[in-house]
Amino acid sequence: MKEVVNEYGIEYLVHFTQAKNLKSIFKHGLLSVDELDGKELSYEFNDSHRLDGHTDAICLSIEFPNYKMFYKYRNQDRNVDWVVLGVEKKVLWKKKCAFCVENAASANITAQSVQSRMGKKAFTRMYDEYPDKPLRKVLDIPKTYPTNPQAEILVFNNIEVDYIWGVAFEKPSIKKRYEHLIPKNVKSKVVEHLFRGRNDFKYWR
Repeated sequence: MKEVVNEYGIEYLVHFTQAKNLKSIFKHGLLSVDELDGKELSYEFNDSHRLDGHTDAICLSIEFPNYKMFYKYRNQDRNVDWVVLGVEKKVLWKKKCAFCVENAASANITAQSVQSRMGKKAFTRMYDEYPDKPLRKVLDIPKTYPTNPQAEILVFNNIEVDYIWGVAFEKPSIKKRYEHLIPKNVKSKVVEHLFRGRNDFKYWR
């Protein structure tokens, strides 16, 4: 898996979450809902329904957030502050992962077994041309981006703090509000484009 990931030139993974969760994340790492509830930890959740059926997994994206879901959650309460975490790519070969070519809660994905979504072939399917959509060269997206902007990775292990290398904020004012919660060895930066759509968004409306 490591060789395949490097072949695509992937540099990092991302995970979006409410900024209020930073204190807990940098104490306990990224945990699944099941783990959080089992440890009786308090947290701010995004999706109370988890239609993908996997409260035992953590959702990640490759280099750019699932902006459709991200936008939806942010619009539910505009007073909530959000961050995008940078996560080491080695999660892809160090942890048990399932690769979803589109939103993990979609009927197409939930109809497939988790096992069929694991391994190198499942990973590379995220980069296949997508039915009824323009070719990747027309979408004009980086080689590292999965074809469908809602492609997701489900990670069935805890992601320890050591795997988290950065925190991105939408605005300087939000960064200032939360940067005291970030360890000194973790980068924090305002990266506005991570809070927008991909440049091919018009094809996925």
